[in-house]
Amino acid sequence: MSSEDKEAQEDELLALASIYDEDEFKRAESAQGGETRICLELPQDFKIFVRGDSTENLQSSGFEYSVCFLPPLVLNFELPPDYPSTSPPVFTLSGKWLSQAQLSALCKHLDNVWEENQGCVVLFAWMQFLKEETLNYLNISSPYELKMCPQGKGQSRTPVGPLEAGKDCGGATGS
Repeated sequence: MSSEDKEAQEDELLALASIYDEDEFKRAESAQGGETRICLELPQDFKIFVRGDSTENLQSSGFEYSVCFLPPLVLNFELPPDYPSTSPPVFTLSGKWLSQAQLSALCKHLDNVWEENQGCVVLFAWMQFLKEETLNYLNISSPYELKMCPQGKGQSRTPVGPLEAGKDCGGATGS
């Protein structure tokens, strides 16, 4: 690890810790990395439409609700010794309300941001993109449809296409 990389990593992690509160950003104790919980900025009067099995109301095929927030996106990251000079952060991205294809698209965009800024720290840019641009990037508008699973069955999401070698997008991972 070069002293420049080590200093850049330390400066970036300290800056993120000063910008975000502990609910949003947690630095890993044992490694150069951490976790951030990103709450999206929703437009006013954003609605979700929930479709699926409803034993309570069999005549209705769905319900529409106004929401003020959605569950956060969770970005876990680890900084390799040669970040930011050579290697990008290793990361996983998860979001309970997004499909596998949507998570993969976001991961690919984060990879592209790294490619465009290689040699520079990128975590803040990633976090701002996820917070401010996820809905537009994924063409999500109100009302956003969520599909519920029948009770007692877990939800499984499968990728739309083949995953790139070395990328496990189970929660969606980038490298």
